[in-house]
Order: sequence, then structure tokens, then C-alpha cells
Amino acid sequence: MIRLVAVDMDGTITESSRSLRLSPHSIEAVRMLKSKGLKVVLVTGNSLPVAASMSLYLGTRDPVVAENGCIIFYFDTMSEDHICTGKPGDEIIKLIVSKGFKPAWQNKYREHDLAFHPPRGLNNEILEEVRALLEARKYKVYWSGFALHVQPEGGGKDRGVEAVLRKLNISWGETAAIGDGENDIPLLLKAQISATPSDGAEAVKRIVKYVATKPGGEGFLEFAKLLTSTLL
Repeated sequence: MIRLVAVDMDGTITESSRSLRLSPHSIEAVRMLKSKGLKVVLVTGNSLPVAASMSLYLGTRDPVVAENGCIIFYFDTMSEDHICTGKPGDEIIKLIVSKGFKPAWQNKYREHDLAFHPPRGLNNEILEEVRALLEARKYKVYWSGFALHVQPEGGGKDRGVEAVLRKLNISWGETAAIGDGENDIPLLLKAQISATPSDGAEAVKRIVKYVATKPGGEGFLEFAKLLTSTLL
């Protein structure tokens, strides 16, 4: 039986994969899952202050996984666990900026995973060139659909959720997950039940067990209804 649902933020609880506006359908989905006693864990590339605030306003108050798995925050003890150590230095930042990327405003509040907004007209060739340069320097690189994320080795959304599962004594076999981007794939592959909204990335659609018929938060609500119906 599913006991915990890991939920991506951008593109999943928002209106669509290209929107950062919170979908009202996501509020309904969270309330539905919580009413059945499920843990709802937000898992995001966003900084911890943004992720924790979203959890408060959505009403989950369960553990939050931020910075693509590098930091976990527990509301019950008001404590943090850090999966990653350190963060990309000035040399790496300059390299990324030299390729036309701009540092995200949240970097001021990030401790491990840094985000960079892409140049106009970004193509796969530029993205893969930057990825190769950074991975050669032993950094993990994720493209979220909104930004390029760079972090020390050891992170990943799956690693962050795994730490939460150990803490709560929950197994992957009792875990469901939904996300829409490349950085969600390691997590989605490990969850017992995985899903993506209808506008999720094609690479994500190929590996999940359920593709919703609706985009963004509507797709999340569709998945929440599916999960709660199996609990009845």
C-alpha cells in the first residue's frame, strides 16, 4: 500500500510545464492525499526557503526535499539533513556564465545546487557542451525545463527521498511519485507507482507507469484521484 507521495513542484503543481503559476487543482490534490493519511513530500530543484514556504501554504507540512535532493527539511523537529557537501565555486560559475547562462535569483539562498537560466535560443548542442564540461569536473548536471542545475556529486532527488524514507521507515514499494522533468527521472524509476502530467518531457513519459491526460496541476489531481481510489 502507498504511504508516501513524492511530488515535484515546477511543472507538476503549477498550471503547466511552462508555467510557474500554482494550479488550484494542486491544492485539491494535496488535500485529497492528506485526507487519506498519506505523506506528501515536495521534491524540487528550488531553494529550501521556497520549498518550505510552498509546503506551509499547501498544507503538507511533511518533509521537504530541496535543491534537487541536496537538502531535506523536517517540520516536526525544525531540522535539516544535507546530502551534498559544498557547492560549485567561482570558476564553475564563470564557465557557465561564459556560455550565456544567467545565475538564478535563488542562488543567494542555495547551499549546494546552483541554478542558471538559459540564454535565448538555447539548443541541445549548447546544453550538451556545458553538461560535458561540468561532468568532466565531477559535477552533477540537471536540466529542469526551466533552468540548468549544477551540484556536487552525491545529490539527486532520489537520494533526498531515500533519506526521508529511511527516517520515516517507509520503503520504495510504499512510495508513489509524480514529476515532469529530466531531473525527476531517477526518483520516478525507484517509486513503486510513477506518473507525469500530460505535458511532461518525452523522456519522462517513456519511463513512468502512468501518463495523465491533463497538464500540470490538473494531471497531479488526476493522479491523486487514482491513488486515493485504490485505498478505498
